[in-house]
Amino acid sequence: MRTSAATGPEALPEALRQILTRRRPADEASDGASPAAVLVPLQHHDGRWHVILNVRSETVGEHKGEVAFPGGRLEPADADMVACALRETWEEMGIRPEDVDVLGPLDAVMTRTNYLVWPTVGVVPHPYAFAPNAREVAAVIEAPVDELLEPGAARHEARVMPDGTVRKRVAYVCGDHLIFGATAWILEQLLGFIAQSPDTGGAA
Repeated sequence: MRTSAATGPEALPEALRQILTRRRPADEASDGASPAAVLVPLQHHDGRWHVILNVRSETVGEHKGEVAFPGGRLEPADADMVACALRETWEEMGIRPEDVDVLGPLDAVMTRTNYLVWPTVGVVPHPYAFAPNAREVAAVIEAPVDELLEPGAARHEARVMPDGTVRKRVAYVCGDHLIFGATAWILEQLLGFIAQSPDTGGAA
């Protein structure tokens, strides 16, 4: 029996679509920053929603071994940030752009390597044959949303900024992996919007 959109797995993406398309994404101060984009992929299977992330390889130029969303810098051929995110996801993970149901944008964040990253949330069907580019991706992680929403999944890191101030930001534990930096800040946004939609049954 097919569940209704109000109670089944369709409920979460539709709730996110409504939230994300009705708001204007914000960005941090970006003087001199390089524009980049990532896809925040969601996938439903085994009765729960998952966020799909990568472990970056040791051969990439930056952020070696870190957990990240698929993405990269804006190229001249990219029509916009969504196109950039979809192209990079295809190159990194073998997910065809036409297979992604784009839900909408999150706020842009600055990385410590001076990229202004624009995240786009999208749904990937299941099952899907990911084809990670071994030069860029060491592993694919499927992080259950309901586990990320548990209080014990969140950590907080403190960073001393160039002006001497201390900035405290969130990080997340996912199995043996620590999600930190810009990836964690993007994930925090997503989880916050999911938490705004209790009628979706959380991660169900």
